[in-house]
Amino acid sequence: MRITACEVDEANQWARADLTITNRSGKASNYVVQVEFVDASGTRLGEALAAANKVAPGQKVETAAQGLDRITTEVTCRITDVTRLAS
Repeated sequence: MRITACEVDEANQWARADLTITNRSGKASNYVVQVEFVDASGTRLGEALAAANKVAPGQKVETAAQGLDRITTEVTCRITDVTRLAS
């Protein structure tokens, strides 16, 4: 699990984290990833979820966690939780 980009869209002021999910298990799996957006002081400004279904063993998929909170400052994205279920 890796964050590949983290930014706030200038037009709508929503934060977004682009993610790469790699299935390192031996079974096809579904993933739900929770991401938080924090400011420079570490204050949480918002959160978002991303999902990927039926990811084959060894497969990498690209997805995004799109926040819906209005944010007017630069953010850092952090993965706070990952749920993996065999599909």
